[in-house]
Amino acid sequence: MRLTLTLAAALLLACSSEPGSEAGVGGDRTGCGEPGSHSVLLSEHSCECEPGYTWCSDALDDFDCCPSDTTESGETAEPPDAPCGADQLEQIACIDDPEAPGPGTETWACNGERWVPVPGLFEFECMALGYHFGYGCLASIGATQYLCGYGPGSTCDETQGSACVDESIIDTCVWGRRTVDYCRRLCADLQVWGPGFSAGACVELDGVASCECS
Repeated sequence: MRLTLTLAAALLLACSSEPGSEAGVGGDRTGCGEPGSHSVLLSEHSCECEPGYTWCSDALDDFDCCPSDTTESGETAEPPDAPCGADQLEQIACIDDPEAPGPGTETWACNGERWVPVPGLFEFECMALGYHFGYGCLASIGATQYLCGYGPGSTCDETQGSACVDESIIDTCVWGRRTVDYCRRLCADLQVWGPGFSAGACVELDGVASCECS
């Protein structure tokens, strides 16, 4: 995060023979948040990169962010087996883990030369769409479909139990994230329990709540 302190800016401007000549001084954030910059304007004097991105340069007046070169764990992951050149610039790839349930959570971006990991991209994309969190994305190269959820989004497992909020909404664990959502959406839209369903309702049997898909 880059912060410009009003007091510091005033002192620098007072001492400079060319007011505003020093990059970033004076609170000018022109360029922050522009399409394609991958930067976000937080306040009048604060700009930061989107999740998975870092500053392309150290210049205080450059608000372009580039994909980070490392994953959240610091490990080097295997890039997608797909072309990455000028024609694929900013193309997104979603890679799933065959051994893990649910959607893929490994996302990569083509910078015009090579694939670079963009950890947590699905979280940012889902929240930008108005959802509370992201489960992940469907494995693909190019047109990426993100699977998003409602609720706390905290980590969970199936042993933590479920509860019917009412006959339509369930509080449960979905793909390792605590979810509070309509059973119809979980059954039909997200296809949590497989394809072919168009409706769903929350039912309790022997004190155990679950979505009954139909």
